[in-house]
Amino acid sequence: MRGAIAIGSNSTRMLAAEKRQGELIHLLRGREDTKLFLGLDAEGNIPPERIEATAQAVARLREAAAAHGAREIALFATSATRDAKNGPALADRIQALCGLHMRVITGEEEARLAFLAAAGSERRLVIDIGGGSTELTVGENGAVEWAGSAQMGASRLLKMCPIASMQDAERALILARQAIAPFAAQVNARRKASGVTGLGGSCTTSAAMRLGYECHGEELEGVAVTLADAWNTLRLLAPMTVAQRCRVPGLPAARAEHMPHGLCILIAVLEACGFEWLQASIRTNLDGYLLSLPDEE
Repeated sequence: MRGAIAIGSNSTRMLAAEKRQGELIHLLRGREDTKLFLGLDAEGNIPPERIEATAQAVARLREAAAAHGAREIALFATSATRDAKNGPALADRIQALCGLHMRVITGEEEARLAFLAAAGSERRLVIDIGGGSTELTVGENGAVEWAGSAQMGASRLLKMCPIASMQDAERALILARQAIAPFAAQVNARRKASGVTGLGGSCTTSAAMRLGYECHGEELEGVAVTLADAWNTLRLLAPMTVAQRCRVPGLPAARAEHMPHGLCILIAVLEACGFEWLQASIRTNLDGYLLSLPDEE
């Protein structure tokens, strides 16, 4: 049994599982809302209280993974920590608190792990919409042909352009399209994928909202989210207050503030890459990381 913890821009997540014959079994998932990207101050530093809260979250998730039987537990961090000027301070506090060494991975590595987690064997475009960045990867038969990481995520876009009306959403869409365009051009320069798999909270929450109730498990795997769905949901949420959004079926409170921004990025990717829908997946870069390791004895 192995475990891995990822410090993302919106949440810190954990996965513990065994790898047998190329498959993950006996899975345990954990998640805590740490909102690291939104916590960055004007100088680009993680405030001390946010460092402590994130370190404590990592320690709790490590304990849960160990209790599940994980003997080896890896820790990596993504976009928000890549951006933070004082990322080493977070690493030092985690090391002191629970003994884990934090590795900051590149956007391209993040994209490759997402692809490995969810692509399957057919030719796919895999998108992973995070808080600070959005990863796009094209490949087939488990092999990556091209991977890129756009500096645009739901929390980043929220900081750039808060949305309280459809007019705000149109402005946010312009920013999302500008950030995605060069990466979409790389995707479009290659043989077209048979479909799109969408990872990250914006995609899975869109799927939950389509089902009409808040859920996070296997019932979301493979649920279709169309471009029309994304537009309709954006038009619904954009003029609402955060409190009003919290009452929308399928939308968890933790995502209410930045969900319209994730939808803007989702729309920008689908439009730019010429797809009308995607399949949501609950898999994450943690699945990809554990799948990248050898089978266990």
